[in-house]
Amino acid sequence: MSGLRLCLLSVCLLSFVFETQVRKWQVVDGANPELPGRKVEVRYNGRPLAALIYGEGQAKVYLHVYGDDGELLTNSGMTADGKPFGLYPHHRGIFIGWNQIRSELGVDDLWHMKGTQIRLQRLDELRATDESAIIAATITWHSARKDENGSDLLLTEKRKLVVSRPDGKRTQIDATFTLVAERDLTLDGDCHHAGIHFRAANEVAERRKETSYLWEPQLPGDGGRVVSKELKWARLVFPIGKNWYACTILNAPTNPTEELSWRDYGRFGFFFRRTLKKGETLTVSYRFVIERLNGPEQTPEAKENARKIAQSLYDAFAKQFGK
Repeated sequence: MSGLRLCLLSVCLLSFVFETQVRKWQVVDGANPELPGRKVEVRYNGRPLAALIYGEGQAKVYLHVYGDDGELLTNSGMTADGKPFGLYPHHRGIFIGWNQIRSELGVDDLWHMKGTQIRLQRLDELRATDESAIIAATITWHSARKDENGSDLLLTEKRKLVVSRPDGKRTQIDATFTLVAERDLTLDGDCHHAGIHFRAANEVAERRKETSYLWEPQLPGDGGRVVSKELKWARLVFPIGKNWYACTILNAPTNPTEELSWRDYGRFGFFFRRTLKKGETLTVSYRFVIERLNGPEQTPEAKENARKIAQSLYDAFAKQFGK
């Protein structure tokens, strides 16, 4: 074979390898046959890893997460025809909200979504690289009431989600929420009905005796509430079908932090209050790490090993923020 042909063959092989790596990740916006509205699906090697749910029939924008066998790990709260389904159907996937947002319009509930809306206005970026999938969107938060100018806008949000598989075994979701106040307001409520949370699939509510939690620092968690401004991470272990999974939420050291909230049916997350003046911006960042386990991590040895793993994940995350 001539040198020219060898060179062309090498170029083609390199091009094929590069394209194959990029195509490991796909980000596809389209109709959602499983639920009302639309979804932006993230696929890795052809199988779904996550899906941003939004659009008509959805009161909020949230992220679904899938397991290694393609099973849905998070709660959708409704059926395909839009009817509420399961325990606490307002808990949906990875989501954000406060049950008391105080402004000149009164007090609005953007947790249970009572007359309120969190709407996706546009998809700013959908991109697949050789290492991750990226979703960026502009989202608006709306009151149940309007001001004298006819506006019900409370917040404009920029949400960025980066989905990756850094070691090929765990799904990592880096979530950044940037909130811009459109009027003077206070994000308020309580730890069980506000903040940034993960809610496991409704099946977990039916198997709640099998779930377990760890968190750092190791403080009392009576009533599913941990109070500390030093909260670093929290880890839920839960069953789905015959498989076991863990979701660890890493709390960026730059985030405002007041409390951790957890429930045995698979809903947990971090809570804080904050008052914002019109035009003021608040940015918070979290990393969600989802991994398949060999079992429920019930022994002291298994829990100690899980604690070491979670702390190691947190240390690597915190370095991004100079901590």
